[in-house]
Amino acid sequence: VERISARIALRQVRPRELVGLVQTLERAASVSAGLQQGLRDSARQQAEAMPASLLSELARELEPPAGCAALLQSALLPEPAALVRDGGVINHGFDADLDELRAIQNNCDSFLLALEARERERTGISNLRVQYNKVHGFYIEVTTSGLDRVPDDYRRRQTLKNAERFITPELKAFEDKALSAQERALAREKWLYEGLLDQLQAHVQALGTLARALASLDALCALAERSLTLEWCEPEFVAQPCIEIRAGRHPVVEARMAETGSGNFIPNDTVLGQKARLQVITGPNMGGKSTYMRQVAVIALLASMGSYVPAQSCRLGPLDAIHTRIGAADDLANAQSTFMLEMTEAAQILHSASPHSLVLMDEIGRGTSTFDGLALASAIASHLHDKVKAFTLFATHYFELTEFPASHRHALNVHVSAAESQGRDIVFLHQIEPGPASRSYGVQVARLAGVPAAVVQQARHALEALEAHSASAQAQVDLFAPPPAAATPEPSRVELALAAVDPDVLSPREALEQLYLLKKLLIQA
Repeated sequence: VERISARIALRQVRPRELVGLVQTLERAASVSAGLQQGLRDSARQQAEAMPASLLSELARELEPPAGCAALLQSALLPEPAALVRDGGVINHGFDADLDELRAIQNNCDSFLLALEARERERTGISNLRVQYNKVHGFYIEVTTSGLDRVPDDYRRRQTLKNAERFITPELKAFEDKALSAQERALAREKWLYEGLLDQLQAHVQALGTLARALASLDALCALAERSLTLEWCEPEFVAQPCIEIRAGRHPVVEARMAETGSGNFIPNDTVLGQKARLQVITGPNMGGKSTYMRQVAVIALLASMGSYVPAQSCRLGPLDAIHTRIGAADDLANAQSTFMLEMTEAAQILHSASPHSLVLMDEIGRGTSTFDGLALASAIASHLHDKVKAFTLFATHYFELTEFPASHRHALNVHVSAAESQGRDIVFLHQIEPGPASRSYGVQVARLAGVPAAVVQQARHALEALEAHSASAQAQVDLFAPPPAAATPEPSRVELALAAVDPDVLSPREALEQLYLLKKLLIQA
């Protein structure tokens, strides 16, 4: 409806689109009446007046503009041509002049058949035919065998190998009338269609309102249907800042698993509040860290827009924004690498987030060297915890960051559980559990992905050597210690001279001399 109303305003709408609009208006009227009746019945059961709710407002806005549907029904054929220039658009009975011109066209066949019968009887030529083509118009065709019986009033129009084509004064008069009627009927239809668009301009604003009401009702119906079908719960909103989700689920992943028969979705709890504002999430690749983070954001977003949520229970405090840094992609068009894009988004989050924001950081710092990435990840986590104080889900493969909660009292470790069998196969449990993960299982995931066995074996051998070397290394560096205070630079000669000046006791000439002196000192420096 919105697209069609915009095309009406631009006078670019096609006839079949207007017929579709008529059908939509009829259904919108039916939906509006049913919605209003349902609201009245609900109010009657509760012995109250019908509330001025969003639904009652939508029911009013769904009422079609007065006279719009009736105008379109009377003006257009039920199945019009695709384009006005083809004719066959305006309905019968809408315009008397158009009906008269159409009658001339429609009676053309009967007139030609009657003329053909009369001419055969008059001339005695049994194979005489009256026909039409776009090049020569109407004509009477006589074969060579009957040319000796052609009357004197026949005028030759075309000569063929085995026949002659003629025109008579009567047929010529009918041709002029019929062909002009067709052209005039098409011109009349175009003029009437333009007039119809003029009348529809008054309804454009009302049609736009109806389109928005239909879109809103469609969104509400979709959310209501999902809530009932998938057993979503009503979120509870409280004044104190918190995010408490019990048995939360990701609706898209859950639906996809049900569609493919991949098993049941594993729900997880999320508890963030004054005592625990940041979760450091570790665990194997493909374990479900990103899905867990996304489901928290989706639940918070659905609750904020007024929907039920895919969880057993949900309790939310005030939220002003959801900031995410998830995924890895470069921006070649703007000459930004994956890491540059990652840092740009992280900077935007650090500048914009507030204590009432939800922040999702997924493996920040992975696009650069290990030491650089680890240093940046630890600094960003510290800033989010100490300065921003936003609710933060911080997923990482840097196990050094699992020491973060030891020095930050509002942070805690959680991990996505997994189990490794004796055959070194890994089983992802997708369950969020307290504490840090013991390892990332990257080699096992590579084996599942089909990496050649020789490569996997070499990687496993290298991993064991690296872990042994790491265990014998020196004590870990304190990543979360505050940076040392910057050294205070010595004041320059210009600054010393400027500090000694008292502008209140200087005359204009002395002030000018001081200015020249300061400039001289600056040049010497």
